[in-house]
Amino acid sequence: TRTWGAAGDFPVPADYDGDFRADVAVFRPSTGQWFRINSSSISFEVSTWGADGDKPAAADYDGDGKADIAVFRPSSGIWYLLRSTQGFTAQTFGISGDLPSPTAFIR
Repeated sequence: TRTWGAAGDFPVPADYDGDFRADVAVFRPSTGQWFRINSSSISFEVSTWGADGDKPAAADYDGDGKADIAVFRPSSGIWYLLRSTQGFTAQTFGISGDLPSPTAFIR
């Protein structure tokens, strides 16, 4: 058994490096940081993306086979995506109070 993350972190395992294996990752909403270990290289990465109150919603939004870092902001209904190949985008989809439901729509 290994400990990963801190109290209040959200687990967000996904294939961030495109090797068809889930990578260990957590989102820390208090700081907006994502911590992950890529399974292909065993490398540790930290990304800052999101704010307190955001909900993590990692998925492959750009269809490149790698999970993209994304958060949904329930207070505004805006999705903030940091796509692995196409950079940043923000899209309104939903209304205040909604919860995200990411999944692998594209593969």
